[in-house]
Amino acid sequence: MPQVSDIRLMVRAEQPVLSARMKASYKDMERLFAEKREVALSLLRPTGVYMTDVPFIIYYDYLDLDIHNLDIEICFPLSTWMEGNESLQSRIIPETKVVHCLFKGDYDEMDYLYGEMTAWIMQKGYEPEGTAYEFYYKKKEQTYEERLTKIVLPVKG
Repeated sequence: MPQVSDIRLMVRAEQPVLSARMKASYKDMERLFAEKREVALSLLRPTGVYMTDVPFIIYYDYLDLDIHNLDIEICFPLSTWMEGNESLQSRIIPETKVVHCLFKGDYDEMDYLYGEMTAWIMQKGYEPEGTAYEFYYKKKEQTYEERLTKIVLPVKG
């Protein structure tokens, strides 16, 4: 199994982001992600505001995914609040109790870890909130097997 860390519970602090929520097909996500990243960088350059972590995607329908019509939000975590534009809106993700784990490998192999994390959540007396965050720690030149992804599942309880 390509799980590279323990499954852990933590409280994520509130996080200002520039983001764009949309419906998208899985096959279009890499292109959309790259387009929004360019917009984010152009907004950040003149301001002195910086990203505090890698960009991430929130999957709003992870418990019932339709890869042809995903409800996603592409997010760029910021050091402080700043105004967005028509392409990327500003918002604050509130403080949230989450379960997280690191995964190394091809994205097509992550289903197993999602199942393990969901089982862990239930065993500990929590309930999945229904969204999933994926943080992509990768470089274009990395093979799929070398890609590192942090999976974050907000919980209730």
